[in-house]
Amino acid sequence: MMDKISALAVPPGNSLTDAPGKWPWERPARFSNPDDAIDYTVDMISEGPARDDMLKMMLAGITVEELTDQITFKGFMAGAITPDVAELIKPAIGIFLADMALQEGFEPQMFVDEGPVQGNVSDETFFKIMKNKNPEMFSSMVEELNRMERNQVERVIKEDTPPPPEEPSFLNTRRETS
Repeated sequence: MMDKISALAVPPGNSLTDAPGKWPWERPARFSNPDDAIDYTVDMISEGPARDDMLKMMLAGITVEELTDQITFKGFMAGAITPDVAELIKPAIGIFLADMALQEGFEPQMFVDEGPVQGNVSDETFFKIMKNKNPEMFSSMVEELNRMERNQVERVIKEDTPPPPEEPSFLNTRRETS
């Protein structure tokens, strides 16, 4: 397995060297009361283009759980809420989104299916993705596959080729006695 740490990677603990308050989530949150955060979020979704986007995504099959997770995470990243408030408002936001879909005449999928994981990625797709995203690993794998194929061909050739006939030599001739 290849290590993702490189010479250009940020060393662990680098965030501790930045000036405090650089990121929105490092400052005090805009809403510390979960009720205020719910009211604000519901107002932002129900008024404006976000409503249509949420409905389209639910109609397309994105679950209420996924949308709720993204909404609360974005609220945290923007500095509007803290992580604990985000967790507290998830049920209310989920119910709001589900109700919004029901009012539009369709039943949304509530949760991500936790059934058995089914592999849907073909080998061809896997290698195309790897070639684009991790070309170094792709090259290594192609070279290893080629090496294995060469070894297999050489092994088959050796097994199918009869040994050459022994030619007489003075070293392996027997002395016949009479």
